Amino acid sequence: QARRYIDLGFRLGFGGMLTYERSRRLHALAQALPLSALVLETDAPDMTVAAHHGERNSPEYLPDCLAALAAQRSEPAAEIARRTTQNAFEVFGLSRMKLQ
Repeated sequence: QARRYIDLGFRLGFGGMLTYERSRRLHALAQALPLSALVLETDAPDMTVAAHHGERNSPEYLPDCLAALAAQRSEPAAEIARRTTQNAFEVFGLSRMKLQ
């Protein structure tokens, strides 16, 4: 089903649920899907990262989501951050802006 959304031009967001060990199906998706189709998100104030379970979620936990995604993929975290940020820029129509 995820591939159908990607084929339609959607990007898929990965957030706090990726940080939980029990999220095995989500981990498999994070490994299998192309990086060009992914964005990072926190879904704040809901669905916080594992390290802050039971607390209110916050955008400041986005690095935890990045670390979890990097743990599932072979690319370095810096490259994943660059690519997912560029993808987010494109989603919001900011693709003319260049990332350093």
